[in-house]
Amino acid sequence: MNRLLTEIMEESGQKVGNTLSSRIGHTHLQETPVVIKQGFFFLLVTNGTIAITDAFHRYTLSSNQLLVLTPSTESVLSDASTDFSMATLYIAPDYFDSLPDGQPVYNQVARHLGNYLLPIFQLSDSQAAYLEKTMSLFSEQLASMQLYREGVIRHLCSFLLLQITEALCQENRNTPVCVKRSNEIFRNFKKLLVYHYRENHSIQFYADQLHISTTYLSRIVKGLTGHTVCFHVSELLCADARKLLECTDMDIKEIADYLGFSDQSVFGKFFMRKTGLSPLKFRMRKERRLKESPNDTQISQGL
Repeated sequence: MNRLLTEIMEESGQKVGNTLSSRIGHTHLQETPVVIKQGFFFLLVTNGTIAITDAFHRYTLSSNQLLVLTPSTESVLSDASTDFSMATLYIAPDYFDSLPDGQPVYNQVARHLGNYLLPIFQLSDSQAAYLEKTMSLFSEQLASMQLYREGVIRHLCSFLLLQITEALCQENRNTPVCVKRSNEIFRNFKKLLVYHYRENHSIQFYADQLHISTTYLSRIVKGLTGHTVCFHVSELLCADARKLLECTDMDIKEIADYLGFSDQSVFGKFFMRKTGLSPLKFRMRKERRLKESPNDTQISQGL
């Protein structure tokens, strides 16, 4: 059974307020793959390599690379090298949203998320070393503070987020530093999407929740990502469908119901349009491949 990264961080690191910090090494990851979900995570690889896989791609992280994950993503860590180590920080979503300097970071990673790529950034030696020092400040000493602990944590979070934004701005020179209303709307759309895409496939639902018109939402999403709202919904639905067909014994009608389709026929036409195969043929192809090569169950794709 997979473990959550937050569980490992609680066991091996420090929980203070709405944050978790820890140094993770090969020994923490050698038993089973580790799932990362439902939070803002900042992972800085300090040595070795590790694989990370989401619903769309598989990547290899190496030294001085920073990965920023948001609540709208779910990923799995695996295959850490024996010399692997990383500094990790988790910030609870509601607390992150209360931080004034959270949006500039999200602005820098939005272009990756909009194209279903994990936000992975290569830092210089000096940037990585400085960021590692900042992450180390989320330590057990914070827990002993009585009067100003919450204030210190909030300022540390803001300092870290601004430090990351500064580093990413140097790499993303074409991404605006200022936070536009369109970026905030897109972020809120992604947050809604991750919780509601199975039962709500219509753009009208998301526009209503954001209190804007469907035309305005369409223009923002298309302008920031190059894709329509329907595309974003369908990508998540298709990724779920593929996973359920590959990894469960749910029948096709059950999958159609679970993903919010009116009936099995509508789901079948959707899946055929997205993959070129019917759900049944997709499942049969996967089963045939497993029989032919049981050890080759993953497709690697990097940036």
